[in-house]
Amino acid sequence: MPQGDYGDLKVGRLMLRETFEANESSGESRSLELSGQESNPPLTRSELVWRHDNLTALEQGSLVPATFTDKPERNGYYELGSVSAAYTEWRGDVVRSDWTIGLRRLGTDAEIDLQSRLTGAVRANDFALTGERWHAPPIGHYGYYTGSTNPSVMTRTGADGAMTVYRGVPAGVSPRWGCTPTNYLTGRVQLTSSGTELCGVDQALPPTGWALTNGLVNVTTSASGTLDVQAHTGGAWRSKSWNVSVAGSASSITTWDGATLLKNEPEHVIMRLTKSLNPGRATLDLALRRGSRFVEGYLQVGTSDTLAAYRSTAETNTSFAASGYLVATDDDADGNRFAIGSARTFTAHANGGVQKAATTTLDFWIGVAGSQASLNANPSFDTDTSGWTATNATITRSSTQSKYGGWSGLLTSTAGSAPRVQSANAPVTSGQSYRASGWLYAPAPIAGGVALNINWYDGGGAYLSTSANSTTPVSGSWFFMDTNFSAPASTAFGAVHFALNGSPGAGVLLYGDDIRLRAATPSGDAALDLRNQYVGCLPEVVYGVRR
Repeated sequence: MPQGDYGDLKVGRLMLRETFEANESSGESRSLELSGQESNPPLTRSELVWRHDNLTALEQGSLVPATFTDKPERNGYYELGSVSAAYTEWRGDVVRSDWTIGLRRLGTDAEIDLQSRLTGAVRANDFALTGERWHAPPIGHYGYYTGSTNPSVMTRTGADGAMTVYRGVPAGVSPRWGCTPTNYLTGRVQLTSSGTELCGVDQALPPTGWALTNGLVNVTTSASGTLDVQAHTGGAWRSKSWNVSVAGSASSITTWDGATLLKNEPEHVIMRLTKSLNPGRATLDLALRRGSRFVEGYLQVGTSDTLAAYRSTAETNTSFAASGYLVATDDDADGNRFAIGSARTFTAHANGGVQKAATTTLDFWIGVAGSQASLNANPSFDTDTSGWTATNATITRSSTQSKYGGWSGLLTSTAGSAPRVQSANAPVTSGQSYRASGWLYAPAPIAGGVALNINWYDGGGAYLSTSANSTTPVSGSWFFMDTNFSAPASTAFGAVHFALNGSPGAGVLLYGDDIRLRAATPSGDAALDLRNQYVGCLPEVVYGVRR
């Protein structure tokens, strides 16, 4: 925000007061020398100290976008050269930082491409995985170029907006792309301390109060475990607590003694947490990449023990340990399923997690098989029964049974066949795959069984067909139903419904909760795809290349 008669100068992630003068020189490298001053007042003392410390933490040789309020003609990409700052404090009066920055101009986004040098390395693994070359440039980039072979494209939407992720980037190719300097930081990875973003790695980082985020994943310390790993799905952050232990399930790490930044770039941030074991110590490296749906962890100790990363609260899960991961068996309240895995052979933890005995290292990743947005309204009946209609039945909102929240929808059969409660019609696309999922509860045995189906309709609203998924439930407990169906030809609308099969007569009860119609989980956010993206470790270095 401009201060007084000054504009803003933004160098990378660092905001400074724009100086009146910018000294330029030409030659083999066009240089730009800037000198300025930050002061308290008008800044608060903490704001001034933050600017000074982040300025001196800038890394020489790195590529940075620079933007000016009053000299926008100088906006562009630069290589960071010399940085210096003099800190002066008159106790109880004025604090100031007099700084100098030397930049080498690379060009505007119209002159240069940004080139991402992706490594060809694949993490050593025990599952014969070849890894996947994938890449996520900033939101707002343009002209993504990989030569004669184009990668596939998917979209991941997080707190910063919709991000394009390129999959199957050709081997041996360093992608080139354009991006305005003002867009370069959108969707970046950030490490914040007490809510303030840090630049560079030469920073004092306390072991609490930090957060590591890329808009899709947010990691911080947990009040009920070691880490709070949050996934941004459905327009909000969804939280799960995880334990990290160097002594099996006997004792998890709840506090850290130190924190260090190892790498801090918009594309990739790595931090290290340290815990004293008296004697010895444990370190946990956490890494997050731009566009990633998972956080990477590397746990180390000096003396071998049972190392583990697992859900703080047990969650029913399905183990694919022979393939390198576990995934939650059922959707949670947000329609997501946690996923966790490792590149090396491990034993599945009962809570949902990975553990390895008699070892000094454990690598792991934690992510989510993210839910697609619900196409039907009011899936959990927590406010009312709007958006739902009953056929050969009544629908009421009930607090007698609930899976999530305090309410569910209660179907009570009246007369006729297939008593059901159905959502409103939602637009769908013929030939596309859609998912019907939800929790059902039968208080008494139902001989004919129950169903969770999708009815399909044409553009005029005429019924076409039903895609059905039936089961005979065990009474007295919630059970999950989940199936993907393909919308048939001529389909324009779909509606999900839960039902009693046959003609059960009047008075039969069936509760439903979190009943959703969604597009099928997109490729790239399923556990198997995340596993391959983790193994295909692709640290990036970004260069400016003249077009």
